[in-house]
Amino acid sequence: MMETIRDTLAAEAVLPNSSVEFGEGVDLALRSLPDVVLVGFDESPGQAVEFARLVKKEKARCTLIALSRTRDAERILSAMRAGYAEFIVLPDDADQLRLAVQHAAFHPEDVEGKGLVVAVIGAKGGVGATFISTHLSSELAAIHRVLCIDANFQMGDIAPAMDIIPKDTIADLLARAANIDERMLTGSVFVHPSKVHFLCQPDDIDRIGDVSPDDMFNVINAAAHGYQYVILDVGNHIDPATSVCLNVADQVLLVTTPDVVAVRDAHRILKALVATGVEKKRVHVVLNRVPKQPFLTRDTIESNLGLRVVGSVSDDARRVDHALNEGKLVRDVYPKAEIVTEIARLVGLLSEDPDDLQPVNETEEKKSIFSRFFNRGG
Repeated sequence: MMETIRDTLAAEAVLPNSSVEFGEGVDLALRSLPDVVLVGFDESPGQAVEFARLVKKEKARCTLIALSRTRDAERILSAMRAGYAEFIVLPDDADQLRLAVQHAAFHPEDVEGKGLVVAVIGAKGGVGATFISTHLSSELAAIHRVLCIDANFQMGDIAPAMDIIPKDTIADLLARAANIDERMLTGSVFVHPSKVHFLCQPDDIDRIGDVSPDDMFNVINAAAHGYQYVILDVGNHIDPATSVCLNVADQVLLVTTPDVVAVRDAHRILKALVATGVEKKRVHVVLNRVPKQPFLTRDTIESNLGLRVVGSVSDDARRVDHALNEGKLVRDVYPKAEIVTEIARLVGLLSEDPDDLQPVNETEEKKSIFSRFFNRGG
């Protein structure tokens, strides 16, 4: 592969005489302070992931680029989770490697300068993931630069919910994702009166087709460099594109209603998240449409999911439906409603110390009549 790299980057970079082993790589990166470190992912992907962890731990200011001969979804996701800026398949992606190296030379990777990426996923359809995504974004936009991306490629409905008729959609960006930059991204968003920037789905969902993990990652990466907060509404379906959203997110909000069916589905979604590589400590539960006397208590939900409930929004269907039908935020129609205050409180959970939001200790989960729904004893 070294010969291919030399042929690709002959005019773009000064390359070492030979490759080095992972053990030497960290020390070399710290001593020589390179703009870019190219890391092979074919022979030992586990060592490549550990290499990234050690480099980040030492706060080395360099861009990490993963190299492979084949496009493997699992390796792409592990590279992104580890902090690699690009996953390049050679020789197919030679042009992309040149662009990545050029960009890194003039715009060194600065993880500290990236915005917080939050993915919002519903336990099932109709629990209010889009409602939470849009209203949380609007609260953040009061003092922050916020982009809300409709990443529900099955049936995204942010545009009608917010009364938006976008000129450009995520379909337009995905078609150019290999060369996306912040200027291209910000030129494609819709700026809402709430100051939230929205990137919506097209009316014709079939227009997008299959979304590659690479393209979705490029969009999110550009967004994280251009905004302080990036909210990803992924609906309630996990596919290769939404899996990227969930894996690169700093936090994942799992939205459910406090009823048996929804919480059972939340349990299934949680298992799927963990199976795709999302650490449980990054997932936090938000209860939506909570009646005055819910069938399931917060304690019961926490004990059966093994996760903390970090926020809740009361059931106020009349006001919410009225606002949605008007294409407005609830606060704009009913500024004094209790749910407006409850939504505002959700902003605080994004600044919480992750250690304060640890999952419930599995050994301390309460045994209840509800446990039968999850095939648990007791």
